[in-house]
Amino acid sequence: MTAGSSDSALDLLPMVFAAPGEALERARGLLAAGPPPLHGSVAHQVIGIWQRDFGDMRLALRHLRRARDLAARADSAEREADVLATLGVALVHAGRTRLGLAAFERGVARGTGHTRARVLFRRAYVWWVLGRHREALEDVRRAVPVLRQADDVIWTARALTLRATVHLALGAVERADADFTAAEALWDTTGQEHDKADAVESRGLAAFRKGDIPAALRLLDEAEERYAKLGTPTFMLNIRRCEVLMAAGLAPEALAEADAAIAELDRLGGQSTRKAELLLAAARAARLADDPHTATARAAVAVRLFAGQR
Repeated sequence: MTAGSSDSALDLLPMVFAAPGEALERARGLLAAGPPPLHGSVAHQVIGIWQRDFGDMRLALRHLRRARDLAARADSAEREADVLATLGVALVHAGRTRLGLAAFERGVARGTGHTRARVLFRRAYVWWVLGRHREALEDVRRAVPVLRQADDVIWTARALTLRATVHLALGAVERADADFTAAEALWDTTGQEHDKADAVESRGLAAFRKGDIPAALRLLDEAEERYAKLGTPTFMLNIRRCEVLMAAGLAPEALAEADAAIAELDRLGGQSTRKAELLLAAARAARLADDPHTATARAAVAVRLFAGQR
């Protein structure tokens, strides 16, 4: 195995959020060639990320566990740490929170320097998913300086976007704006098309928090068009659009949005955390639309899913 071939395999990882379909096909091609453990670990991780975010969570977990095992066989602590972080996110989104957090503990312990900063960023994301904003800010605070020092444009932009999103959740709109602006300037220097779409979606969320509903809907529509060009689902965007539609007095439209997204997520076998959030949005929309039966039914399933996230 040469340094050049190793770098070529690792290039597949950023491609997942630049050209998702191409990344998936190239990873499958790499596996078909019978790669050594290190390269196989990368290929399984790429497929696992794609399935985690855009497809079937069961397949994601299968590939990510294989990626973890191959990283251990390759005797690469940094590779193992990176995979453990990816697996940790998947486990939390699958509702297996304790297992996910345990994977992060191992990942933080195995990684050093730049790799550990990437692990901390992903754990910060998980804390945000779980509503634990203080922990999210602490981990991203530790990650950002290291990522900047490494001149890691992509991961610095991701960390700033996450920090902005947490600031929004805490009501710190001006801090969020500053981070979103800094992140977008970085994204403009990259070819990360999915991340760029996410940045537009984030600006839509910021516009909503400022009370500008027309701008929020326009930006969410723009983000959706970008995702559509990549062929990727938009469940977080659907959740956010539901919130905006309800604020605009369009509860029936919000309910239709949530129900359509739930049906698509079920078809794909996607993230249970997102399904719980969509069901909660549907319940709120149904209540506002004077449909108590639907509201109660959606809320009951949401509660079961949230309760199962342990």
